[in-house]
Amino acid sequence: MSHSHSFLLHPLTLALYLATPVFAQNDTQLEQIRVLKTVKVEADAEAAGGPVDGYHAQRSATGTKTDTPLLETPVSVQVVSRELMDDQQVLTISDAIKNVSGVYTRQGPDGNTMDSFNIRGFQVHSYGGSYMDGVKDFSRAPKETQGLERVEVLKGPSAIMYGRIEPGGMINRVSKKPQAEEFTKLQQQIGSENYFRTTLDTNGTLAANQTLLYRVNLAVENSDGFKDDTENKRVYIAPQIEWHATEKTSVRTGVEYQENDRSWALTYGTVGNANGPVDVPISTNLHDKDDNYRDDSTSWFLTWNHEFNENWNLQQRITYVDRSSVAQGSLLSAADLAGNYTRTYWGWDDEEAQIASTNLDLTGKFSTGAIDHTLLVGIDYFDEDYDSGGWASGGTAQPSNVFNPNHNDAPYDLNHPSSKYWYTNKNTGAYVQDQMAMLDDRLHIMVGLRYDDADYYSFFGASGLGARDKQTTWRGGVLYKVIPTASIYASYVEGFGSSNTSAQAGIVFDPQTSNQYEIGTKIELTPAVGITVAAFQLVKDNLTMADPNDITKIILAGEATSKGLEIDLSGQITDYWKIVASYAYTDVRYTRSDRMQGERLHSVPRNGASLWNSYHFGASGWQIGGGIVYRSERLGLQRATNPALYPYMMDAYTLLDVMVAYEFDVAKLPVKAQLNISNATDETYYPSTYGNLNRIAQGNPRSIIASINVHF
Repeated sequence: MSHSHSFLLHPLTLALYLATPVFAQNDTQLEQIRVLKTVKVEADAEAAGGPVDGYHAQRSATGTKTDTPLLETPVSVQVVSRELMDDQQVLTISDAIKNVSGVYTRQGPDGNTMDSFNIRGFQVHSYGGSYMDGVKDFSRAPKETQGLERVEVLKGPSAIMYGRIEPGGMINRVSKKPQAEEFTKLQQQIGSENYFRTTLDTNGTLAANQTLLYRVNLAVENSDGFKDDTENKRVYIAPQIEWHATEKTSVRTGVEYQENDRSWALTYGTVGNANGPVDVPISTNLHDKDDNYRDDSTSWFLTWNHEFNENWNLQQRITYVDRSSVAQGSLLSAADLAGNYTRTYWGWDDEEAQIASTNLDLTGKFSTGAIDHTLLVGIDYFDEDYDSGGWASGGTAQPSNVFNPNHNDAPYDLNHPSSKYWYTNKNTGAYVQDQMAMLDDRLHIMVGLRYDDADYYSFFGASGLGARDKQTTWRGGVLYKVIPTASIYASYVEGFGSSNTSAQAGIVFDPQTSNQYEIGTKIELTPAVGITVAAFQLVKDNLTMADPNDITKIILAGEATSKGLEIDLSGQITDYWKIVASYAYTDVRYTRSDRMQGERLHSVPRNGASLWNSYHFGASGWQIGGGIVYRSERLGLQRATNPALYPYMMDAYTLLDVMVAYEFDVAKLPVKAQLNISNATDETYYPSTYGNLNRIAQGNPRSIIASINVHF
C-alpha cells in the first residue's frame, strides 16, 4: 500500500494509535486493512505514473514529461485516479473526464464509434487525440478503462511535448504497470439492459528475485443497448511483462487487444426538426435493425529505461497499432415537423490502419550556481497509414417516420456507391525543455522549444492532395510558491495543429496554429486536498469549414478565441470523506471570420460543473457516494455547411449519480459489493451535436450496475 502524505508523528506510531480502538473490537485482517486505508502515513512517494492514494494526485509527468509535483507545474493538469474510477464504476473515458473542468463529450465524425471530446472549447482530434502513456495512438473505437491506472488531462496547446494536436488539450491514458506485490482482483458486474461484464487484474512475479514481473488485465462485456433491437459486445485483454535487467535498466513490453461489436443505432444518436431534437422515447431505433459496427485492434508496446546515475536517465517508448473495422450502417436525414425522415447507406468496407509511434527522452538534473535544472531533450516520430477500404454513402432513400420507424429491408443496401478514401500522416519532432528551480525552491521557471516536420497526404474519390508543414513553437511558464503549499503561475504556449487541404478544390491552406495565455493558482489545502484555479485565453487560427456553395470543398473559416475560468478540487476532507468537484466557464466564438464573426462554436456549454462525494463509515465496511453533473445549454446547428444559420439550443441538464458499497470478508478474502445508479432521475438530455440536425448525441438513460469485487 502506497501513501504520499507525512505527519509530525512517527507514521507507524500514528497508525497504531488510531487503529487500536477498532482492533480491540474486531481483530480480523480485514478490519485492520480498512482502518489503515483511512490513515495517511508516510511510505513510498507517489510516482508520476503510478497508483494514486485516494482521489488526489500530487505528481504527474503529463504536463512536463518529467516526474514533477503538480504544485510546481505551471500548467493545468487534472488527474482522475483509479480509486475514483472504481467508486464511480467508470466504464469509458467519457465517464472519467466528467470529473474534470472544461472537458466535454461530443459527437465525432463517425458518431460515437470513437472517443471524442471538447477541451476548453475546441474539439480534440477524434483519430489521435487520445494518448497512451504519453504516446499518440489511433482512437477510432472508445478506449477500454480496465487497464488504466489514471486518466490525465493536460489543458491548452500540448504540441511542445506531444506533436501535432488540437489546442484545447490532450487526454493521456496512464496504464497499470507490473508491481512487486502479488495480487488478483476479480470483478463481476450485472445491470440494466442485460448488462454483464467480467474483469480481471492479476499481478505477480516470474522470478524469485523479482527481476521479472507480469500483469494481465481482462474485460469481457455483453449487453443489450438502451435502444430497441440493439446490442453491445466487447473483449479486451492486456498482458505485459517487465524485466529489471539491472538495478538501473528495465524493459517493459505488452500487448493490448480490443474487439468491439455493436449496433449502429448506439453510435449516432437521434435527429431533429426545425425546433431541435425530436421528442421520441430514447429507446426508439431510427436506424435499420441490422445496422452494425465492428472493429478490432492490437497494440504492441515496448518501453525501456536506463539510469546512467541518480541524475541522468534515458527512456524510449515504441508503440505499433494494427486495427481494422467494418461499418454497415445508415445515415439519417433531419425530420420535418410531421416526423418524416429518410435513411440512406453510410459505412465503410474493410477499413485498416497501421500506426507506429516512438519517442526518445533524455532527462538530466544538474545545477548552475544557485539554479537547479531539470533538462529534457527528446525526439518523437508518428507514422499513420489509413485506408477506409471504400467509404460508402447514398443509395435509394428509405422513407420513415420518427414516431413509427420503418424497419423494412432498405433498398440502399444493394445500390449504394463507394468512394476511395485513404491518407498518410507522418510527423517528426525534436524538443528541448528546461525546468529551473531557484530561491530555495520557491521560484520555478520552465521554457521549452520544439521543431516539427509534418507530411500529410489524403485521397478521396478521384483526387488527392498533400501538404508539407514545418513549424517551430515554444512555451514558457513561471511559478512562485507563496508558501510551501500554495503557488501562483503564469504561462504562454504555442500549438501546431492539423494540415489544411481541400483535395476537391486542389488547395493547400496554412496549417492550424494556436496560442494560449494562462494564469492560475494551486493550493494544497491539506496534505490530502488540493485545488487548482486557472484563467485562460486560447486562440486557434486557420479553422476550416465546408463551402456553403459546394459542400465537397473546404474553405477557411477564420480564427476562434476561447476564454474561460476553471476550478478543480480533489482530495480527502476527513479520514472518511473524499470529494472531487469542478467548475468551468467557457466562452468560445469566432473572433476573426468573414462568415461567422461573433458566432459561438456549437456543443460547448458556457457553464459546466460536477461534484462527487464518497463517505466510509469507519470500520463498519459501509460506504456511500453520490454526485451531480451539470451542463448549461449548448448551441446546436441545423446546417453544418453554414454554422451561422438557423441555430437551435440543446437544453441544460443535471444528472444525479449515487453509490452504496459494503466491504466484508469471505474465507479471509476481502470482498466488496457495490451498487451504482447513473442518471438516477432518468433525465433525457442531448450532450452535443456533430453540427447539424441528423447527428444529435443522446445521453444514456438511467443505468443500474451491481458489482462484486474479490481481492486475493
